[in-house]
Amino acid sequence: MNPTDILLSIAIVGIYTMIYVYLKSQFKNDKIRLKLFVLGFINATVVTGVLYYLIKFIAS
Repeated sequence: MNPTDILLSIAIVGIYTMIYVYLKSQFKNDKIRLKLFVLGFINATVVTGVLYYLIKFIAS
C-alpha cells in the first residue's frame, strides 16, 4: 500500500468519524460520545477498506 493511500484513508476515516460524532453529539454524557466515536471510527475504517480493495480489484 502506498504511503499516500494510507494517509488519504486515515484522513477519510477521521473526517467521517468527526462528522458522525458531531451530528450525534446532542448527548452531554462523555461515555456516549466516546462510544459514538469508536463506532464511527470502526464503520469508517471498514467502508474505506472495502472501497480501497474494490477499486484496487477493478483497476487490476
